[in-house]
Amino acid sequence: MPYGSQILTSIYGRRLGLQQLSTGQSGGSKALEFLVGPDDFRLGVTTNESTGTLMSPSGVSYLVGTSAASTPVYQMSPPIPGVKKKVFFGSTDSAIYVKAASGCSFAGTSLGSTGATAIRSSGGGYVELIGLTTALYGVDGVSSTAVNGLGFQATT
Repeated sequence: MPYGSQILTSIYGRRLGLQQLSTGQSGGSKALEFLVGPDDFRLGVTTNESTGTLMSPSGVSYLVGTSAASTPVYQMSPPIPGVKKKVFFGSTDSAIYVKAASGCSFAGTSLGSTGATAIRSSGGGYVELIGLTTALYGVDGVSSTAVNGLGFQATT
């Protein structure tokens, strides 16, 4: 572990801890702390989302179309500032909507819209979101142009 000897607070020996960087090390105006040690962080992943319950504002969700003749609309829980959420759209044969919780929205130029209340995918792909406030998700990344922001609220 290259940072093991620089851990300030240890959770498990030199395997996981906090590393504090001085302003000289970080190049910033204040000291910063980072979690160091593991090769990666394992996120919660679900393939069991339902249009009848709110999606978690963290982790990874894999959404697929339904066998019903309707277009599925999944609803996101309100965002948590600083927490990332990844949504994978597994269906390429039908549109899938992810609707923001009441009073919440999505913002980001990668969706071509600001203040969008739903994200629509009709060609698969994924969207990476990050909580900016308790009412606003920032769109951190989009895998393809098949994912489009909509300026209206999708309903079932």
